[in-house]
Amino acid sequence: MVTLGLIGRGAWARIIGATLDTLPDTRWVPLSGPGVFVDGVIIANRSKDHVSSALPFVEAGVACFIEKPLATSLEDFLRLKAAAAAAGGHVFAGHLHRFNPAAEAFCAALPEIGPIQSATAFCANGKPRDDTSVIWDWLPHPLSLAAQIFGTPAERATARSLEGGARPFRVAAQLSYQGRPFDLEASWVSPVPAFRIVATGTKGRLILDDKASHKVTFMRDGNSLAVAHDLEPPLTRELRAFVDLIRGVRDNPSPLDAAEEVLRSLDAIERSAAAEGAPVEINWPV
Repeated sequence: MVTLGLIGRGAWARIIGATLDTLPDTRWVPLSGPGVFVDGVIIANRSKDHVSSALPFVEAGVACFIEKPLATSLEDFLRLKAAAAAAGGHVFAGHLHRFNPAAEAFCAALPEIGPIQSATAFCANGKPRDDTSVIWDWLPHPLSLAAQIFGTPAERATARSLEGGARPFRVAAQLSYQGRPFDLEASWVSPVPAFRIVATGTKGRLILDDKASHKVTFMRDGNSLAVAHDLEPPLTRELRAFVDLIRGVRDNPSPLDAAEEVLRSLDAIERSAAAEGAPVEINWPV
C-alpha cells in the first residue's frame, strides 16, 4: 500500500483526492505540512505556496508531486532544484498534458507533417486567480509540450499584457526555436474554455483541441483525418505514474530537468511582458 499526503483544499485538490481513490493499493491523507509519515506528497495548494510547501519534504528526500505551476518565479524553481539535488529525492512536475492520451497521440503524429515550421496555442477560461498571473497559470500547459514539438529549447521571448497590466489576465507571447515561432495566447476572460495547439510542418498541419469531439486532427491537401487515441483520463494516468515512481517500477517521467525549460520560458515571457514587449533572451547555465 502506498500512502500519499495531499496538501491543498481547493477544487483541483479535491479532484486529485477523488482520482487517488480509484487507484489500487493507494491511500491518501490530508496534510498541512511535515510531521506525518507518508511515502510521497502531492502539492496542490495555492500556486505561490508550491515551493515553500514542497521544500521541507524535498529536503527530507520524500518524493514530491508538485502541481503546475511548479513555481511562480525562476528564483523559487532554482531553490527547489538545488534542494532536490542535495537530498537526492524525486520531484515530479505536474504537467497534466504530458499524460494526456490526446496530447501523446498529437506528439506521436508530428513526424507525419514533416519538419516543423511554426506552432500556435490558445488557452482560456473565465476563472482568474489571485495568487499568480495567467502566464504562470495557463502557459505551462502548451510549453510542457514545446520540446516535443520543436526538439530544442526556446531561445528568445516577446510578450505583451493585453489585459491586467503588470499581472496579466490576458497575454500574447511568441517564443523562438531556432527561428521558428511559437505564438501563444492565454486568457482568464474568455466565456468559453479552450486549450488548442496547432503545429504546422512542411507537409501539413496537426491540431490538438482538448475541447473538441475529435481532439487530434491531421490536415493535408485540404483533407482532414481524426487521429485515434486512448480515452483514459489524463489525471489518472499522471497520478498512477507518480505512484509507480514511488514503488520503484518506473523512472521519473516528469523530472525537474524537463520542467526547467518550461520555467525559463515562463520567466522570459513575464519579463518581456513587464518590459512592454521587449525581446528577452533565454539564458541557460553553462
